[in-house]
Amino acid sequence: SLSRTCVLCSDCHPRNILGVTTYIKEHVLITCKSVVKDYNVLDRRQERSWTTKSWNPFTSAAVYDPTTENIVAVFNNTILSRWKHDEDDVDKVKRLIFETPIHKLMVSGDSVYVVFTTGQVEDLATAIKSRKKLKPGLLSDGESISYIQIIEATKLVVVVVKKEGSPLRLLRLPLAELVSSTTSSFTLALNNAQLTGICALSSSELITLWSSGELYSFDLQKDYLEKLPGRQHGVEKSIVTSKSSKILELSPNHISIIGLDKGDEGGLLVLWDIKFAMVTSSRKLKMYHNPPLAWVSTEGVIVLDGGSLALIPYIVQESNLATIFGTKVSETQGISSEDCHSWLKKAVGSCPEPVPAEATQTIFSNKSRALGNLIQSLNRGALSESLLVTDVMTHLIQKKDILLLDEAVTSFSNVPETCLIDVLSLYLQCKDTEFEGLCQCPILQMEFEPYEEDAEKILCPFNSSKAHFINGVLQKPFTDTQLLIDLPRLSFSHALSLIQYLHYLITTGEAEEIPDNQVRVPSLCQASLWLSMLLDANYHQLVMTSEVSIHRHLLSCFTHITNLRKFLEGLEDIEPLINRILEAKSFSKRTHSSALYSLERLIIS
Repeated sequence: SLSRTCVLCSDCHPRNILGVTTYIKEHVLITCKSVVKDYNVLDRRQERSWTTKSWNPFTSAAVYDPTTENIVAVFNNTILSRWKHDEDDVDKVKRLIFETPIHKLMVSGDSVYVVFTTGQVEDLATAIKSRKKLKPGLLSDGESISYIQIIEATKLVVVVVKKEGSPLRLLRLPLAELVSSTTSSFTLALNNAQLTGICALSSSELITLWSSGELYSFDLQKDYLEKLPGRQHGVEKSIVTSKSSKILELSPNHISIIGLDKGDEGGLLVLWDIKFAMVTSSRKLKMYHNPPLAWVSTEGVIVLDGGSLALIPYIVQESNLATIFGTKVSETQGISSEDCHSWLKKAVGSCPEPVPAEATQTIFSNKSRALGNLIQSLNRGALSESLLVTDVMTHLIQKKDILLLDEAVTSFSNVPETCLIDVLSLYLQCKDTEFEGLCQCPILQMEFEPYEEDAEKILCPFNSSKAHFINGVLQKPFTDTQLLIDLPRLSFSHALSLIQYLHYLITTGEAEEIPDNQVRVPSLCQASLWLSMLLDANYHQLVMTSEVSIHRHLLSCFTHITNLRKFLEGLEDIEPLINRILEAKSFSKRTHSSALYSLERLIIS
């Protein structure tokens, strides 16, 4: 699955960035034309940077040489430099000038390889020794490298060569100290389609995506190149396949495809299970770049999204039959069926085995026709319920369909915390009148007179209809750590309204300790947790505010909480007495003091 997107680096322009490569543990090297940055991925902060002059820019992504612990970079296509992590000025580092321009640097295992624009590939040591010689290479006039990948396990180099007016050509070469002659090559083409994405996997499988949407696979180690592009493996329906896409290997059985989202103008990252040829997860991007710029690190997928580098962590597991559970969402066409069919053989004359009720449940169960049609129309592939809910609620929030949104919140059991906050934000920004007449709900007492003397009236900030819809969200279970991440997205004014409403529920007794299932009100425990989370998330703003009304409201909250605490302490004090009554023990009539009372328990505070 794909986790939540976070911003890694916010000052990367698409025209300046050259690449992202793996550095030391939990670090990556981000190379732009004028600077190489050492970024700590987990902390999302820059540790170091090395800059160069504008007339001597970087022209290839810098890489880390694990053998010498050097950073290796290319300047002006023909100059190579190496430096240590503690180097301050890379312009003073020794520079090695090559006769043949360098296309890029690549790392395979513990070795660094230099790829020249002529197509020749040499390990770093060999390339440095022969830097003053011209590299003849294996490309003809007018040809250039479109894609190159080193497969470490099988010691192969895969190169795709392009030439204007000619079809693409794929070269398969053995990886050695010097790679300058091709062993085999063949045209990479498909009838009535253009190649829009390619990736050579570590398993020697070549994955290609074509403008027709077809996904092909080809075994580079066993198959003859004449059989290119191989066999059709699946069809990609989530992105616009006529536009350029980027395919990255996440594991031997999983790839990610970044492309233009069919639903809007932004980008989309989809996670593919190769073994079962299906999409298991997806994540929207703010913008689409042509071609997409994305890389893989041990911490996740790093993709250029607008002017920022976004990090999308991922979790992939070994593919098994359980992976395809839930694919009914993507495969169902037309009206969904609730029938459950058994493939167990029945003995002659035996009674049919009753089907358990839960076995007939599908993602469309207990849903209205409108909500069921929406789920089918999204067609995002085989998603888990939480990912499906995210897509459904995002669509409904954009349409401001309050009634259908309320049904989605109620009918789905696994609603992510980020969706709860998004729905609350929509409800709180809507006027009370927008909720009237949508459903029948019990009338709330708008004012409440507290029992304390000189205490102000407690008012409900919403009308009964709006409170009914908000209660539907507050009732849903949540994880406190996840909720704290998303709560700051609520505006301060909305957070204050919600604090006031939760205080109203707790003080008036609307939120009961064990609420009736037929009443749509959060329990006392649930309301208290929400109130605690809101106070925690808005602590600094609440402390720094100078508004008297907010101070009075907070004082009222704290007063009521203090009274509840004293009440619970009083219950604790009478616990021994209740136990004696339950055990039918008699009380001693003799007293050891002439006083009218005796101290059973003393609390020093």
